[in-house]
Amino acid sequence: MIRNRLAPLFAFVLVVLGLASVAQASERKDIRDFLEVTGFDVAIASMQQGAVAGPALTGEDPNVFGRQWIKLAEEIFEPDEMISEAVEMLDAVMPEELLKHGADFYGSPLGQRLVKVENESHMADDKEKFEEGERIVETLLDEDSIRIQIFREMGNAIGSTETAIKSIVEIQVRYLMAAMAAGVSDFEIGEEDLRLMLMEQSGQMRQNIEVNTLVANAYAYRNLSDEDLIDYLAALQDPKMGQVYEILNAVQYQIMADRYETLASRLAELSPEQEL
Repeated sequence: MIRNRLAPLFAFVLVVLGLASVAQASERKDIRDFLEVTGFDVAIASMQQGAVAGPALTGEDPNVFGRQWIKLAEEIFEPDEMISEAVEMLDAVMPEELLKHGADFYGSPLGQRLVKVENESHMADDKEKFEEGERIVETLLDEDSIRIQIFREMGNAIGSTETAIKSIVEIQVRYLMAAMAAGVSDFEIGEEDLRLMLMEQSGQMRQNIEVNTLVANAYAYRNLSDEDLIDYLAALQDPKMGQVYEILNAVQYQIMADRYETLASRLAELSPEQEL
């Protein structure tokens, strides 16, 4: 099995924030309530949709394994199991102070409006979402709308593009190495060389992530007012909310990495319907 390389990332976040004490752990019911009120449970569950299109991570035809891939991805990325895993992780590391801070904001009238549109966006058809979001962005750029800057600042406030790049590279590496090991790809390269090759594309990857984030935000928040978004940005820029999102991002990447590692280990079970 290809070694899980995102575990050090998760551990590093906990050490930096000083949140590893089990004594600070919150009751699991509180964690489940937190996941529901913030919509993080829907974000976790929606990873299954991305996994179903898994081979596209490598730039290949997402239908290369046909229904076999879809069935396996649906099994491994089972939403209830992923949410339970998120609860266990957060129960161990999320202190009551941050749990309350996040729940108080997202439980507010503005917070609940945001969660509603974010949940709808998570579960929307990716093609439809991108096309509509792209159209909205073009209009906002033509109007020189303040929303473009707000969206960019929101992205800066809640997540690290560099962390996203490293995570995407690791998923690609695991997939391709597993494909080679399973004999379903004639691509021949060592793991470290592959990683270096993919990291050389980080500039383009960074641009793609920024564009996709902008388009996704434009779609998700299309029916909210500028005032709502300005208030949301202010909430996201609070240092406590920054810590909340750093933990949530680490948990999400860890769950994703674990699942793709499992998927990679079982790739040999699939029979490609066309050569990679």
